[in-house]
Amino acid sequence: MMKEEKLRVRLEFGEAKADFEGDINEVLELTIKFLTQIYPNLRILQSITYAPDVAELAKKAADLIKVSDEGPILQSDLDAPAKDAICLVLLGAYLGKMLGKLERDSMSTRGIARIIGKAQKTVSNEMPKLVSDGLVERTSEGEYRLTILGIKKAESLLEQYKK
Repeated sequence: MMKEEKLRVRLEFGEAKADFEGDINEVLELTIKFLTQIYPNLRILQSITYAPDVAELAKKAADLIKVSDEGPILQSDLDAPAKDAICLVLLGAYLGKMLGKLERDSMSTRGIARIIGKAQKTVSNEMPKLVSDGLVERTSEGEYRLTILGIKKAESLLEQYKK
């Protein structure tokens, strides 16, 4: 049986000190609690800040999106408009990158079109609207990736298309 690795963290802030040990989620939660006790405004900031929880997103996406070494794969019977499918594919790229499976979180219109089963022209036509809505941004290499707002939108799409 394999021994589970534990994360150890020591925090010092003035006179306040804390040591935490456990899995990454436990340590993160304890660290946030420690910091909010020392810096109460952090609790307020935390309540109004959106930061994607990669582990939670991956769990939510598991029924619709898979990630292979070649990139994201959408559920084959997904009946979604092109703009929604584009956001879901780019969410797959984001998750793949964040989880260390893919090198990039961005994709070309050609790659997206291949995955969603639409013409490249269809994908290219959707991109200006997605960019102007702030959901997608174009990289310097000419590929596209989700913005934080796009990740939030894709997260809501996961709920919408969940079986």
